[in-house]
Amino acid sequence: MNAEQLVRDTLHEWAEETPPPAGPDLAGRALRRRHRRRATALSVGAAAFALLVGGVAVPVLADGHGDSAAPAAIQSADVSAHPSESPPRHLIAAGDVALSAYQAGRKARTRDGVERTTYTWYLYSPRTQRYEKTPWGWLDVAPGMRRAAVLEKTLPAPRIGILDMATGKVTKWIPLEHQAGGVKWSPDGKRLAVTTYRGYPDIQTADRARFMSHARTGYYLVDVDSGRKEFRPMGAETDNVFTGVGRVDVRWSRDGTLVVVPGPPGGAMEIWLDLDGRLRKAPAYEGPDAPPAGLSPDGRYYTVGDGWLATVKETRTHRTVGVPYGGMTLAWAGNDRLLRWECPPDRHCTRDVGERLVLTDVAGRTRIPLTGYRYADTPQDWEPLITRR
Repeated sequence: MNAEQLVRDTLHEWAEETPPPAGPDLAGRALRRRHRRRATALSVGAAAFALLVGGVAVPVLADGHGDSAAPAAIQSADVSAHPSESPPRHLIAAGDVALSAYQAGRKARTRDGVERTTYTWYLYSPRTQRYEKTPWGWLDVAPGMRRAAVLEKTLPAPRIGILDMATGKVTKWIPLEHQAGGVKWSPDGKRLAVTTYRGYPDIQTADRARFMSHARTGYYLVDVDSGRKEFRPMGAETDNVFTGVGRVDVRWSRDGTLVVVPGPPGGAMEIWLDLDGRLRKAPAYEGPDAPPAGLSPDGRYYTVGDGWLATVKETRTHRTVGVPYGGMTLAWAGNDRLLRWECPPDRHCTRDVGERLVLTDVAGRTRIPLTGYRYADTPQDWEPLITRR
């Protein structure tokens, strides 16, 4: 029996099982099957992982208990996983996406009920090949992971820095007439959507007047190479998207032809505008109810979900692929692989219990853990920034 046939037979067996094999037990089960069959130089475990890893690299196994051994690290041309690290210290990547940075937040509440969140950003450094703590108040990484747009620590900031990730140095400053609290690269890596605020954006309060004091004032569209920028103001009547929630950043549509503006109270949750500021409809498979992953690169699949229950469907037939999976779909790592959140098998999937990043096939049956579990309100609580590499 060759490796290809062995992989097909193994996945066929797993597809008939209920429930599908959990991530931590995947390697152990595969290795047991290898001993039973005693056929082929490539183990079932290595072959199953190879479907997601994109090569024939055998993962290093951690010291496990019984049959629940899980890979401690995977390094290949296609996948970089460090399941023991939370937050991650070394590169997390799969296919054409990577965790380019992550943020860790700390909340403080004043006596008058104002909750202020401050963020510390950790950015991947190609020079040290680790995530390094930064001095920046907000940032975003351009596709290709060569440049980052950064805002200084005290938000809102009067200028945008363009950071060379290889050197860690700012190569260009773009001054602003209106102070910025958020920044987002366009999908082609040529432009920025920069959201401006009256005051520090990450404040929550039930007091409308207090919210107004730091509300969004508008946004810039910036051509990075030339430095040309166009400001679009937003008056008080459209500032208060959700009373008490400060940060309401403008972002791009997936193809970069539209910008998405969280809408005013009593209206649409999101307003879609073209680059000339004209109203447009939300593109298919995007919008306020669409999970972050959305449409696959080849258009064959799309993800739907309510909260943490994520499902993959075929675009042609709308048939569900696999079973609903308890973990948000974050990004496509290719045409048939997904980055997701996964909770421990004995817990419900909520924000207040531990989740880890995993790489799965479309059906969610074959999983590779990419990071360790995170936990709310602890040093292991972090939010990933996923970027095309």
